[in-house]
Amino acid sequence: MVLVELRDVFVRFNGKPVLRGINASFERGVHVVLGRNGAGKTTMLRAIAGLVGFEGDIRIDGRSVRQLRRGELSRLVGYCWQNPYYGFIEATVEEELRAILDILGVEGDWVVAEVMVPLALMGRDPLTLSGGEAKRVSLASILIAGQPVWLLDEPFAYLDWDGVEAVARLIDYGRRRGKTIIITLHEPFYAEIVRPDTYLALSDGSVVSRGRWGELTDETLEKVGLASRGVVCDSLCSGRGS
Repeated sequence: MVLVELRDVFVRFNGKPVLRGINASFERGVHVVLGRNGAGKTTMLRAIAGLVGFEGDIRIDGRSVRQLRRGELSRLVGYCWQNPYYGFIEATVEEELRAILDILGVEGDWVVAEVMVPLALMGRDPLTLSGGEAKRVSLASILIAGQPVWLLDEPFAYLDWDGVEAVARLIDYGRRRGKTIIITLHEPFYAEIVRPDTYLALSDGSVVSRGRWGELTDETLEKVGLASRGVVCDSLCSGRGS
């Protein structure tokens, strides 16, 4: 069953097209959207989350994003920003985790917090956290609400290897729970870690290629200005366990 579908979606900022007629569908599982910075990846996620205006149609579980109220959409979609400090509003990490549950009136999925946030951080002020710590809390504070669709914008940014492994465990947990997980990346080796089901490659706001992850070629990556799949994890994994 298709949970997220984009039909001929355009987004323009100050008259300049940022997305150009995107057609895509995402079922349950893990999907990566690849492209260099400025390709339109973040804008695509923000359109799905109802955070930017768009032309065309976006549907989540058959329902038009335009017809969903903010609270309804937030119960369906968890959108995690690139900047981990964006949106922190509470005095402690634990209060930050509980905030979205109170706002949406849901019990939440505390396994998400257990995977991502060490107990030692629970009493800390989120604004005093390091970049990696803040990234962990930012992801957990959104996804704890248990939404069926996860939109993860560059989720590995700011993280050391322990953080990367925690995010990989979180994505695997979401996959086993039947989530539809859409991840933007500009570094393909991270995709090898999460073992996506499909890929979508963007360049200048347009879809260059799409398919099963195993079908992705180095030629496609070169077309969108990214490193080949042959350069997988070498620099990152050399620091594992150090």
